[in-house]
Amino acid sequence: MRGLRGILSAGAAIMALTIAMPLASAGDLTLEVSGDCPGQLTLRWSGAEPSRPMALFFSRELGAFRLPGSYCGGTYLGLGSSGLRVVGILRSGSEGSGSVSGQSGDPECGRYLQLLLVGSPGMPCVTSNVVQIPE
Repeated sequence: MRGLRGILSAGAAIMALTIAMPLASAGDLTLEVSGDCPGQLTLRWSGAEPSRPMALFFSRELGAFRLPGSYCGGTYLGLGSSGLRVVGILRSGSEGSGSVSGQSGDPECGRYLQLLLVGSPGMPCVTSNVVQIPE
């Protein structure tokens, strides 16, 4: 998997796809970040459903951004709109957990990440907790 720097810079086109997708509040989906910034970071998650895609959102600030659109529309992220973008689409392993590692740069340090577990017809979307990238 490519590094976090590639993930953190590649999200604008993916965000348009994800936003077009009702969203439940955070449940058992948990996100953690460890490492040094700038430097090597590792994201770990658990509590996801296997084979359902998750959008990884990045923002410069905390907030209550309401997703537009019809599928996950009306759902609030714990992130603000400043610099808000989808930086990657991730999938969990068979246990509903996983991780990704890569390099981060100064612009990402101290900023925020949150996962959105993408639902399907009859299955809601779910948000994770918000994590702060180390400074």
